[in-house]
Amino acid sequence: ILNFDEDLNSKKITKSIEIVYGLRNFIGNANKFSKSKVFIRLKSDTNFTQINIEDDGNGFPNDIISKIGEPYLKSSKSLKEKSGLGLGLFIGKTLLEKNFATVSCWNSEKRGGAEVVIKWKNKDLFNL
Repeated sequence: ILNFDEDLNSKKITKSIEIVYGLRNFIGNANKFSKSKVFIRLKSDTNFTQINIEDDGNGFPNDIISKIGEPYLKSSKSLKEKSGLGLGLFIGKTLLEKNFATVSCWNSEKRGGAEVVIKWKNKDLFNL
């Protein structure tokens, strides 16, 4: 489900393979761990552009939330068939931060699954 209702900024973003790969990692994880839906919201104003990615899955294990983005991360409560070593999150976060984004992860209060918020200052995003 894509929501563009809050998109007030019509500027073009220079294509960056790092941004594409980073977003693909987080969207792919949301798809992998969702029960049935992934929600993506793009919000932009004159100062910031933000992408929220949420899923309706089980969310991040509580024992790793504060460590998301570190490599070789494994929860003691991992779902064996879907768990990894956190390298996709590490690489995605690193690539996006290299392109001036801030990346925050937590469990969604609204949907119960994982929520990732990726935010740029427009002056950084549009001048890549």
